[in-house]
Amino acid sequence: MRLLILLALTFSLSVQAKLLDKIAAVIDNEVITLSMIKRVQSSLPARKSVSPFIYKKPSYSNQEVVELLVKKYVVRAKLKEIGYIVSDDQVESEIKSREQKLGLSRPQLLQFLKNNGTNYEEFFEITREAIEFNRFNSWVIIPLVSVSEQEIKNQFFKENVNNKTVSFKYTLVDFSIEPNKVPKSKWKTFKNIMIDFQKGAPLPKKYSSIESTTLGDIKAENLTKDLQKLLVRAQEGQFTDPINMFGKTHIFFVKNRDVVESELFLNSKNMLRAKIYEQKAREVTKIWFAREEANHYIKKFL
Repeated sequence: MRLLILLALTFSLSVQAKLLDKIAAVIDNEVITLSMIKRVQSSLPARKSVSPFIYKKPSYSNQEVVELLVKKYVVRAKLKEIGYIVSDDQVESEIKSREQKLGLSRPQLLQFLKNNGTNYEEFFEITREAIEFNRFNSWVIIPLVSVSEQEIKNQFFKENVNNKTVSFKYTLVDFSIEPNKVPKSKWKTFKNIMIDFQKGAPLPKKYSSIESTTLGDIKAENLTKDLQKLLVRAQEGQFTDPINMFGKTHIFFVKNRDVVESELFLNSKNMLRAKIYEQKAREVTKIWFAREEANHYIKKFL
């Protein structure tokens, strides 16, 4: 009877061990096990402290941890491809630098790690991962992202469209025609025809009397209230809705829209640039990983 109990217990422990070490994913020659996933989850506070730009969420599911680990191996492979490998000496130097900045001795650091569910060996590898990600971001992602002055101005306009203290100036192409040629019931059709005309399509003969005038560097406050409202709804490179003014039907093409560089705009530029950069960097990074992962053998079992 004791033998049977012992065998049953041994079998149970064996099954638990197998479950703990269940293969969750494979990337090239690297195996990601369930125990590795659990370690990441249990040491998350320490990871967030070292790499908040990688571990941004308060918690991660098993599948999400697999994604993080796959990305770690892809980044490491890319850095190796371009001739860069983070050495143990480099990691140790980074840890010592962090200790000095935080005013921690090595025993204090070890106690901190223990309190956060990890140990020095694991912390060492987390630090290596952080260094790799920083180099990857600097050498691979940043060169792919740029933010133009126009993008900053467009974002400023979007965020301040109802701000009365912000002033804009425009370069407009004013197309005008007799109202009887374009009744209000046909305004939507007329606008679509003008959009096609701007792209190179011929103008219908019934609109042959249309006239155009370019109006450059016109400040918004010098325009009528009705036209200002139309311009707020039109982006650069778009047509406004038609409007009746001065005995004719007008439709305006917004050739250029610029911000009168007020103190508010100048003070907002760096913040807006960073905001746009972050948005674009996230998208570029997502696309980069999707393309790069296709170059690796990746199999997920969760």
